[in-house]
Amino acid sequence: MIKNNLKEWRARQAQRGISKAALARRIRVNRSYVTKLEQGKAVPSLQVALQLAEYFGCTVDELFQLQTETTVELCRTDMLPNGHSHED
Repeated sequence: MIKNNLKEWRARQAQRGISKAALARRIRVNRSYVTKLEQGKAVPSLQVALQLAEYFGCTVDELFQLQTETTVELCRTDMLPNGHSHED
């Protein structure tokens, strides 16, 4: 899952009079796609992520973070004799 800070970065721009529609035009996507990105309902392509970072003057890491899911611990009964799990 990817967590994003796009909404916060865009809010800073909105204070300077830059709208969601202007951002969408700048990165060549539609306004509803920007909304989906902000809501976490869409994951940007690398190209869009790079364009957003350039637009806001930040790094991609400042906009988007990979959320690691909790790893399920395997019990010994799930392990094969060679030490690998059944999922390997």
